[in-house]
Amino acid sequence: MTTSSQSDFVRRRLAGLSRALLIYGLLLGGAVVFALPFAWMIGTSFKVDREIFGGKITIFPMRPVPARASPYMDARYYREPDDPNYPRVRPVIEQVLAEANVGSADILAPGLYQRLQQTLPAAAWQGTDEVLGAAVRAKLTPDLIEEVHERVARALLLGPVRVRSFDLQEADLTEGRPVSAFWTVESRVTAHLVDEADAKPPAAALAYDFGDERNAEIRLTAMLDLPFGADRLHRVQLFLRPDDSWHPLEFTLEKGGVLYRGRRPEYLGNFNWGSVTLQEVGPDDESTKIRLWLPYERVAAGPPYESRPDKARLTVVMRRNSQAGAWWAKVKRNYRGALDYLPFWRYAATSVFLVILNIAGNIFSCSLVAYAFARLRWPGRDLSFGIMMATMMIPPQVTMIPYFLIIKSLGWYNTLTPLWFVSFFGNAFNIFLLRQFMKGIPRDLEDAAKIDGCNVWQVYWNVILPLIKPTLACIAIFTFMGVWNDFMGPLIYLSDQRLYPLSLGLYAFNVQAGGNYGMMMAGSLLMTLPVVLIFFFAQKYFIQGVTLTGMKG
Repeated sequence: MTTSSQSDFVRRRLAGLSRALLIYGLLLGGAVVFALPFAWMIGTSFKVDREIFGGKITIFPMRPVPARASPYMDARYYREPDDPNYPRVRPVIEQVLAEANVGSADILAPGLYQRLQQTLPAAAWQGTDEVLGAAVRAKLTPDLIEEVHERVARALLLGPVRVRSFDLQEADLTEGRPVSAFWTVESRVTAHLVDEADAKPPAAALAYDFGDERNAEIRLTAMLDLPFGADRLHRVQLFLRPDDSWHPLEFTLEKGGVLYRGRRPEYLGNFNWGSVTLQEVGPDDESTKIRLWLPYERVAAGPPYESRPDKARLTVVMRRNSQAGAWWAKVKRNYRGALDYLPFWRYAATSVFLVILNIAGNIFSCSLVAYAFARLRWPGRDLSFGIMMATMMIPPQVTMIPYFLIIKSLGWYNTLTPLWFVSFFGNAFNIFLLRQFMKGIPRDLEDAAKIDGCNVWQVYWNVILPLIKPTLACIAIFTFMGVWNDFMGPLIYLSDQRLYPLSLGLYAFNVQAGGNYGMMMAGSLLMTLPVVLIFFFAQKYFIQGVTLTGMKG
């Protein structure tokens, strides 16, 4: 091989390699761009509300830190500023904090500096250290210091305890006395309640230190003096502000000589005021209401448990969590809420029911009509096929109102029938797809079957259907995705929430829950997973069906 031939060969190889790298790079880059929203949805499903509305868009959730002791200061929210003016301002900030008897200057100083950057005029930053220091002192008011301090201060606060009877009689059992006197604290580690001065609502902080005790627990017990009979107790509501420690709280209730236990623990994975509502398992748990309560169920009975007619005993046990346990609690938090707060499985079962009927209806009706158009000879066949194809040009918005009036006159409004019945009348696109495939099947196979004594139906069932399985699989995938994600149909034809499919059920939950985006992303991901999994596992049939259909005819 001459030198010029070798050079041409190398140049061609390099050109081919460059072209391949460019193509694969573009494909990979496009895949990353289109996958980013899905990755963001997955990451958001693991986040708590403050991470979603924190002002900075991130894919990954913050690492949960199980606190060893509380109260404490969270150092993760204010990072050390990388700014040349910060060393000029920090001594002044630390001095102001010392004069105000506020500790943790290392944590608060970066946060106060961020606020100063937003409020101080440019002239102050350009001035001398004395001018800048005076401006900083003027801006660091007690209210600003308190605001920054509140964002990083963490404490587990216990608030009022309210009870409600089946007769809607309510009472605040902590009214008129300190919250710390309402509870009895038992623990092998350091733990005690301290009433918060001027707190609204009245509250007491649980100060604890687990130390090196890995399996430590703190038990809080309260005797409930009920203004009604214990047998009429319907709900117990405990107000609290978590300390973002991700430790689990387990609840037990004793009344009428029976011990009840909450179905799941509540994790201290936030730092905003909220409430835990305990309610005995009953008909409400099977309804379509958003279940914002924690169901408790009977686990034991006997003399050791509180049995006085107007008394009940509430016990809250806080157990120390590990780092792995905190991660697991955070990962499943929104998914548990999506599965517990709304009838997720009822909605999913309705969607599966509609998917099965629509797939069966489309496969049967479309294959039968396509067989008539592709393999049978009858007067007006081509004209009928043209009219059918013309219906694809009619926007669905045009037929929406007439179809609704027909459904209502048939008495099918607020039933699932209109969401699957129409599939048994065929779909123009699916019929076209199957017809194109069937036209490429050799006539010899059909003639051989007829010689063997098969009639038209037997030829359709025994010869044609087995040969069009790839296209039928393609149609089944299209139908599944369309029905599973259908929102407009259920919205128009259904008013009973018990009949909602998953798509409309998640929308109704979003309307009622008031923008709980973490839980919405968890529910949306659970709804998306079947579509993604079915496409990946059935992509061979999907691609084969589309490819073979394009090659026939």
